[in-house]
Amino acid sequence: MGFWHLSADQAAYRKAIAAALRAELGQTHQAVKTAMRWTGASERTVKYWLSGERGPSGDHLIVLAQHSDTVLLTILAMAERLADKRHRCAGCPERLLVLQNLGQKLSLSEGS
Repeated sequence: MGFWHLSADQAAYRKAIAAALRAELGQTHQAVKTAMRWTGASERTVKYWLSGERGPSGDHLIVLAQHSDTVLLTILAMAERLADKRHRCAGCPERLLVLQNLGQKLSLSEGS
């Protein structure tokens, strides 16, 4: 298991969370309002998250993961908790289905 050097990977974190939010919510003003409602964050803050200019931290990140499977899976992937060798149930159907759904969501968001 490797450790993330936070300063070197902040941009990757921001981009990954932004992509996850856009995949889950889209890029409309309604997406901003939904994330605002979930987290209590300001409109400007949520726009920063969606653009990847800044990333959510602490309580906002936890609340986003509570509401968004895509954000949760992004966090788990970045923490290397979805790799087969690290997962306690590497072949379990639920995990594979979640990964398949995530792949479909991300490919749909990249195509739009």
